[in-house]
Amino acid sequence: MHVMHVIDSMHGGGAETSLLEVAPVLAARGVTMSIVTLLPDDGSLEDRLDALGVRHTRLKRHDPLRSARELRALIRIERPELLHTTLLFATLAGRMAAWATRTPVVTTLANEDYGPEHRAHSRYGPCGVGAAHGADLITAPLTTRFHAISREVAETMGRRLRIPGERIQVVYRGRDPARLGLPTPDRRLRIRAALSIDPTAPVVLSVARLDRQKNVDTTVEAFRMLLTRMPNAMLLIAGRPGNGSALVEAKARGCSNIRLLGHRSDVPDLMCAADVLSFPSRWEGLGGTLVEAMALRLAIVASEIRPVVEALGEVKWPLVQPDDASALAEALAAVIEGHTPSDALRDAGDRRFRVFFTAEAASVGMVDLYQHALFEARRQGA
Repeated sequence: MHVMHVIDSMHGGGAETSLLEVAPVLAARGVTMSIVTLLPDDGSLEDRLDALGVRHTRLKRHDPLRSARELRALIRIERPELLHTTLLFATLAGRMAAWATRTPVVTTLANEDYGPEHRAHSRYGPCGVGAAHGADLITAPLTTRFHAISREVAETMGRRLRIPGERIQVVYRGRDPARLGLPTPDRRLRIRAALSIDPTAPVVLSVARLDRQKNVDTTVEAFRMLLTRMPNAMLLIAGRPGNGSALVEAKARGCSNIRLLGHRSDVPDLMCAADVLSFPSRWEGLGGTLVEAMALRLAIVASEIRPVVEALGEVKWPLVQPDDASALAEALAAVIEGHTPSDALRDAGDRRFRVFFTAEAASVGMVDLYQHALFEARRQGA
């Protein structure tokens, strides 16, 4: 089976990383993958693409209509059995191109989009989000089958895009345990030494694009409160710029205990060096960072939103309201000071990762989803 993945870009974000994590396991199951992107990116994943032998085509046109025409010509050359679209611009262009070439489409629902949080904090503003919602809603019938990355996303986006439940299939995103490695004491000390961090200093980690969705500014605010109790604590922030960058930088200014690291390709190492992950997102699809943290036995304090609750399951790390910096600071302190049953929670997180969130588990679900999509396309064409 040849599946052509159409995605906005190959920046090193959660959707892009998840795509590459499962690629070699899908290949072992007979699924050949090619990737098409619409927007420019920084090339941070090129080495991984080359190592996997995945063909990557960048379209010359960046708007959905002209991209759809260019993509239509590419589909006629490569003749994939399925088109798999992820993120909005790619989905709009992919649906139109697939309709013109009669190619079945799978669309990933990767976030709880178009809700009040999205409208209030999106870089596109409320009107832009409304227009995107309308375009997504109008073209949704062109998708053969939907992939939701969590049950909460399936329920919420099914309602917002008026998709019948039987057309949505939930497959959790996966990570390769071998790539993540093991959280050994030697690895922890080595990474701390490379970062010039005292081996005994409490380290809080934030891994997120600096968008308002990810709410990193609340992590910074909470950390400044934490410093009054732990003056040698460090906050590491790994993530590319976004529409919340200015606020994060303003709140972090003048504090030498806060390091803005920018985009990092060594996030698993940073997780091994840290004591706790701060994850106060305002809305999410699932939270790939949470998956990696569980795999690497990193303590977590996260926002009490339904996709996060689903991701963590029985792993009861502290959860707080997204914009409550005081509660976040208290929860971070409780974890660092040992007031939570950390060893038991780390064990539970490791077990949950290995059951639900490995690349192998994701590949099994994706192959089943693709087979259902092809069956549905044949049934509709009969």
